[in-house]
Amino acid sequence: MDKRRLRYGIFTLILLTLALASLAGESAQQSRYTVLIDPAHGGEETGVVSDRLREKDLTMNLALLIRQEAQKKGNFDVQLTRSEDRTTTMAERRKAVAALKPHCLMSIHVNAGFGKKATGYEVYFPGFRQTVAGGNESAAILKDMETNRYLNDSVRLAQQIQTGLETIFPRQGRGLRDAPSPLLEGLTIPAVVVEIGFATHPEDRKKLTDENTQKAVARALVESLWKYFQKAQ
Repeated sequence: MDKRRLRYGIFTLILLTLALASLAGESAQQSRYTVLIDPAHGGEETGVVSDRLREKDLTMNLALLIRQEAQKKGNFDVQLTRSEDRTTTMAERRKAVAALKPHCLMSIHVNAGFGKKATGYEVYFPGFRQTVAGGNESAAILKDMETNRYLNDSVRLAQQIQTGLETIFPRQGRGLRDAPSPLLEGLTIPAVVVEIGFATHPEDRKKLTDENTQKAVARALVESLWKYFQKAQ
């Protein structure tokens, strides 16, 4: 009898161990996040050009560094809307979002204008707007609630990125910007546009073309993404 109980106990323990291992595996899978990075411009679209800085080159470099840095975390699957210097239409970028269905989207740009004194970084999130079409129709209201949930998530992501970049560019944040964007409009995922600095400002340009600064920016953005997902759980 004692031997039977012992065998039964061992068998039960094995089953519990397998069940816990399965749950741990599912948990690990659930904690893996797909991030889509959009390096602005490319190919014939150079974007901002100032001295030796071309926006399309810098955004591509940063996107590749972000993907490389994210691999160290082991919890990110980072995809790019373009991985080489080629012209990529807005339709292609939006198609990549629809096909991949990422947990979030980050579009990287370089700023210009506002005179040569303008400096610092900005983070944009989709402009809030009334999305209900159809009066009090239940389906329209539910759709509006879903959309606004993702807009709120975008704001939280923007705040986390702002905090991360502050470590690289102290007191140079120009605040969060609520503005429409052709790429972000209508998306049902957290999405932001990051203007990493001003190519038209000598000091910004010097920093942005520095390899060490680019690596530091990539690390800060990956860490910001990680913290955002941890808080969102």
